[in-house]
Amino acid sequence: MNKYQIIHDELLKEINDGKYPNNAMLPSDFALMNRYHVARETSRKAVAMLVDEGYVMRIKGRGTFVINQNRYSFPISHVESYRELAARLKLDERTQLLSITDSEVPSVFEYGDDTAVPATSVVRIRYLDNEPVIIDHDYVLKDVVPEIKKLSQSVSLFELFEQQLGLVISYAKKTITVEPANATDRQLMGLAESIPIVVIRSETFLNDGRIISFTESRHRADRFKSVEFSRRH
Repeated sequence: MNKYQIIHDELLKEINDGKYPNNAMLPSDFALMNRYHVARETSRKAVAMLVDEGYVMRIKGRGTFVINQNRYSFPISHVESYRELAARLKLDERTQLLSITDSEVPSVFEYGDDTAVPATSVVRIRYLDNEPVIIDHDYVLKDVVPEIKKLSQSVSLFELFEQQLGLVISYAKKTITVEPANATDRQLMGLAESIPIVVIRSETFLNDGRIISFTESRHRADRFKSVEFSRRH
């Protein structure tokens, strides 16, 4: 394992264990250099990963501080499955598969003309710390994957596409909106009517340019945040 990954993992464990509570300052780059006997670039890379993942923030001239973790961080720019994200961020998660049915691509995705586009609908609830916080509606195009009969609780759609079907996912286009919770959201996530939902709609493309699936991911807004690293130059 790379040294920066070791530093990242140990700092993250210390944050999760409460050694560095909300708003606490992490050790400086030089303190980490001395602690792990590494170059400054290595210590900065480890901390930058924590910034990217939404655990800490750097304040120029002051240091690096732990961010309140009552909300879960979902980096929108990454193309990865929920299971990959949960593993990378070491989240206590589980998934409940609700249904796999024949369907059509919903009109909200504005795909194709007026004719129906056959798809397989996969609906799942995502739990974090045993709390239902996300409902995922996936629509897998039948002209790419003709049939999905079953999906193990431990296998993501991306694993099915890439590891079992030999397809290669290239990129995704995503849009983010904030919408009122609908009746299904309120029922499955136990929400009050006043709670909004963050909706991420995405189109996932293969390396040959074909769209393989559409996803509508509905997140509890009071448990959602997205932290991205942006650079001016």
